Amino acid sequence: MSATDTRKWLQRIVPIVISIGSISWLLGSIDMETLLDSLNWRIAAILIPTLLAYGAVSLLIEAASILTLVVPRPADFGLWESARVKSASYLLGIVNYALGAVALTVLLRKRAGLGIGESASIVLLISALDMIVVLGFATLAGIDAGEDAPAVRAGIVALAAVGFFGGMAILRIPGSLGPLERIRTLAVFDALRTTPLPRLCRLAGLRISFSLLFIALSWFVFFAFELDIGLGQLVFGMMVVAVVSALPIAVAGLGTGQATTLYVFRDVASAGELLALSLVLSAGMIVLRASMGLFFAREYTREVLEESRSTPQ
Repeated sequence: MSATDTRKWLQRIVPIVISIGSISWLLGSIDMETLLDSLNWRIAAILIPTLLAYGAVSLLIEAASILTLVVPRPADFGLWESARVKSASYLLGIVNYALGAVALTVLLRKRAGLGIGESASIVLLISALDMIVVLGFATLAGIDAGEDAPAVRAGIVALAAVGFFGGMAILRIPGSLGPLERIRTLAVFDALRTTPLPRLCRLAGLRISFSLLFIALSWFVFFAFELDIGLGQLVFGMMVVAVVSALPIAVAGLGTGQATTLYVFRDVASAGELLALSLVLSAGMIVLRASMGLFFAREYTREVLEESRSTPQ
């Protein structure tokens, strides 16, 4: 087996091992009776329609975000096609966030008629804005909730914002950057370099709406489990969980997301209740996104899966 094949197998197996190991450890360390007692049909009655509504609205926001950046675009690449492209990326995104980004890059290249660098630049810009928004929400909510070291978190957000907007400014300044000019003109920075400010503001509004929608979903999950929680603590905790779950070290954040939930909400409920809540949310999101990928854009999903298997990583 070549080094490339070994790396590809490790990329697939390690997240599975981490997810199974961490979930097994968590289940073995909590009171299973408490976990099972916290599950009931009321939760399903609340969360099933909530997840369906979240899936529809979030996909609309994702599709609109893509269309904001794909300009000019083919006549047949509208909101519907953009939504299907995003849906098809969900299946690999379940494995980890990075693979979902690769899938979206591949599909934008094929369906929107973009170069691979242009496609990657769109995905990069959306991801970078998401990170800024998440960090911003976490900091504001942490201060409101009275969490420790707000100044440290504010500093982290400020550093990320300076890096993002400072980098964008450097990419956009007129004239040559000398030895750095070759880096600035790379296609992967096209969206950051050329997107007009009005469209960037529109995209930022869409990504803020996307995070607010996830916060609303999280509130319904806590409501379904009949757990009282302050808005600041909810927002801060769920933003931290979202960041950890997106790390490409576990399948769909399983295990890492649950461990983070138990830590950040440890004073809200028992470990059994929190683990049940986190597992229900993760399972619901996985089923929702897998269903969207398989039934809403099946041929695109098959296409990107085949390409991912044939392309060295």
